[in-house]
Amino acid sequence: MNGKTHLAIGAVIGGAYGLFHAPVGELDTILFFAGIGGFSGLAADLDGPSVLTRKLTKVSRAIHTSLIVVGLSSLLVLGWLTYTEKSFRPDWLLAAFAASILATLLGLLVSRGFWRNALVSLVGMMLAVYGFGQGWHWLIGLGAFVVIAPWLSHRGLTHTIWVIPLWGWIGFGLERQLSIDGLGAAAMLTYLSHIVADMFTPAGVKVLYPLTKKKFKLKL
Repeated sequence: MNGKTHLAIGAVIGGAYGLFHAPVGELDTILFFAGIGGFSGLAADLDGPSVLTRKLTKVSRAIHTSLIVVGLSSLLVLGWLTYTEKSFRPDWLLAAFAASILATLLGLLVSRGFWRNALVSLVGMMLAVYGFGQGWHWLIGLGAFVVIAPWLSHRGLTHTIWVIPLWGWIGFGLERQLSIDGLGAAAMLTYLSHIVADMFTPAGVKVLYPLTKKKFKLKL
């Protein structure tokens, strides 16, 4: 199943889940849930190479290269501003930071090879270092996930049920920090959606790996 499908499924589930937790009229909260859902729905495919790796047109390559450049540049600018200015609203800064990370990862997801993996891990290191500086343990955990995932075999550990509690811990940490009920559960549910969706493909998913290499499949 391709990345666009996982992104769409995660965003829809996240947005729908957000409807039950957002105060009436707060569209931005629903959109935030959709964003968390979309990212969580894609996260399992940070391992590489993945089904997202395919022949790209020149236009597609230009778009994805631009995403990487813009995302990494934004991260550098945000990092510099954070240490030179103290007047930013935490929610604005976190949203900008998350957008920069998402842009970079979306650009990298369709690439393959050592340098792709190294760049993804670099993004993870930046997340972990920033999280350490802010005392945000959930962000350190997310950074560690992003550092390790690219070097794993595709549909391996990132596609197992063991990762869901870890992803939930990250999500609930963000939930506590932002005081937005439901984020942790939404993150777990949308990450699970990726695994379930891949179980409908012919290749199946080794959801209990490394306990067993049996591939679990579902039929419509």
